[in-house]
Amino acid sequence: MKKFVKNFNNFIKKTIFKVQNNTNINFKINSLNFVKNFNKWVEKTIFRLQNKKYNKPTISKFNRYLISFISLLFFYLFYLSIPVLYDKNWVQKNIESLLLKDFKIYFSLSSDMSYRILPSPHYLIKDSKIFKEGNKTSSQAEIKKLKVFVSQKNFFNKKKMTFKYIEIDNANFSLLNNDLKILKNNIPNKFSSKKIKINNSNIILKKNLSETISIIRISKALLFHDDKNLLNLFKLKGDIFDIPFNLDYERKFDSLKKEEVNFVAKTLKLNIFNTRNGLKNNKNQGKNIISFLQSKINTDYKIEDDTMIFNSDNSRIKNTKVSYNGKLLTKPFDLNLNIDLDNFDLSKIFINDSILHELIRSKVLFHDNISANVSVTTKLNSIKKIFHSAKIHFNVVDGKLNLDKTKLINDKIGLIELDNSNLSFEEKRLILNTNIIVRIADPDKLFSLLQTNKKYRKKIEKIIINLNYDFLYKEIKFNSIKIDNQEINNELLSLVSNFNDNSLNNWNKNRRLLNALFKLYEG
Repeated sequence: MKKFVKNFNNFIKKTIFKVQNNTNINFKINSLNFVKNFNKWVEKTIFRLQNKKYNKPTISKFNRYLISFISLLFFYLFYLSIPVLYDKNWVQKNIESLLLKDFKIYFSLSSDMSYRILPSPHYLIKDSKIFKEGNKTSSQAEIKKLKVFVSQKNFFNKKKMTFKYIEIDNANFSLLNNDLKILKNNIPNKFSSKKIKINNSNIILKKNLSETISIIRISKALLFHDDKNLLNLFKLKGDIFDIPFNLDYERKFDSLKKEEVNFVAKTLKLNIFNTRNGLKNNKNQGKNIISFLQSKINTDYKIEDDTMIFNSDNSRIKNTKVSYNGKLLTKPFDLNLNIDLDNFDLSKIFINDSILHELIRSKVLFHDNISANVSVTTKLNSIKKIFHSAKIHFNVVDGKLNLDKTKLINDKIGLIELDNSNLSFEEKRLILNTNIIVRIADPDKLFSLLQTNKKYRKKIEKIIINLNYDFLYKEIKFNSIKIDNQEINNELLSLVSNFNDNSLNNWNKNRRLLNALFKLYEG
């Protein structure tokens, strides 16, 4: 056993001598003290074991195995500690070089670096940065903690040092429009087979150096290339606009170049799945499936540069068949969309759990960089058959929402049109402020429908009503009323205001309201 101790002692000294060119004096002293103390411990252990069992100088097999195991454990811990011997400046430059080689990312590492054994051998580097290629004046990312996990294969030769993966903690990634273009162009390339893990960080999307568009908060993210299945993988868990979401991305490297993206936002009850195949000349075609609440939207599309043309003939909103077509520009975001809802009940668009209600409540649409022009056409069978068809215009301009040019049409009587409107979300209530223009093509048929007393029937062509409507409580607040450009008096307006609890679908109350108005109107 003493021979074993002697041989182990010589081996450790040779190991220390082998890396002495990179050694700091304190570690040398500590290593030699470790060997000396280890020798004493083993000799004492042998002495105790020799005095057991009638002082016979024998050691049981179990004790031999135990000593061997402990010796190997101490040796393994010593082996894991060898990177402490490496010169810190050399380690810093070498890691920067390895990271650039594997990830094509320009890291600038600080000198605040320490080596850790647990949970796995790694270097912990604080306050690092990532720069653009060839530009070290403006950083793309500031990283509080960077962990570089190294391979344990050969610590005796520092020149063969490699790393397995990296972890980024508490980082801020700043991306301008041009940076997003570079990322988009690099997506078709293979990721590194070594993983990048990101925790508790932010992606700050900027219009310019001083203007922030949005912030994506990252709880966890993982990025790498799966060599076995020949695909890029990117997984992200975070939130945007205070909406938690999960994002999974896969890209195949085969003849089809298939790409899949799955986006899930549980609070919105939203799931977006997209698959596409790459074509020639920067063109793509694919299919998109959106599940939202109890609806499912299937879309076929083609993309060329920053423009997408799309259509759907096989979608459903609950039990209603839906078809649509449109065009989307991504830079800047501009949407033109035409929808045919067949016989869909329009009142469901504004109920508390509707798509529109959830989008407005999330404040996603109240953004200066989003514009949209959406028209919805439908046949009407549910509003007491008063109107035969409707065309709703939903517009988003400079962070404001309106329903201008929305029309409810009666083929025989006339139409109702919204103008100068504003749709907002106030204290969890969806509020519409608008001018309602009633254009009467045939007054006699209108009075007949309303069952208006003949002595109160007057020739009327146009009524303009300004009001606020609360979709949650179904309350109406009348602000002003004009009949043929003549504003009604306060007494008449006060009478009309008594009907502020009207529902859009309550035909009897609406009929009584209009008849009361015609009764007091002098003409």
